[in-house]
Amino acid sequence: MQYYISEGEAQYMDANQGHFSKALAQWAISRMRVRDAGGNLVKINSIPFEEVEKTLQDYGIGIKEESVYDAWYLYNMCLADYRRSLPERNDIAMYIDETINDPDCDPKAVLACWRAKMDVMGIPIHWERYM
Repeated sequence: MQYYISEGEAQYMDANQGHFSKALAQWAISRMRVRDAGGNLVKINSIPFEEVEKTLQDYGIGIKEESVYDAWYLYNMCLADYRRSLPERNDIAMYIDETINDPDCDPKAVLACWRAKMDVMGIPIHWERYM
């Protein structure tokens, strides 16, 4: 099976080594929604990058430089998608550690999984905007 990627995506991947850039993570986070008590989709109350960095430091979690924006994306994804199963800061921090530092998984998997979700939902990614 051949897989086609655009020139913009190839340039993005080369420039960011298969990880989220700050701009792409920011866009991905801005699209995150949850259902409120009335069943309406509303934006999450996202957590700033600096707060995520501090949380990871507080729990002694080391993240390689190329994965810092992956961690920012994951933290906010947990708030949107796993708020019942990962309700506390330490739970989210451990999830990030176990995901990003998984010894039998490629470190680029965080972006690859997000990209697959965008493909399934038919949401185009304008890679050149997020270099």
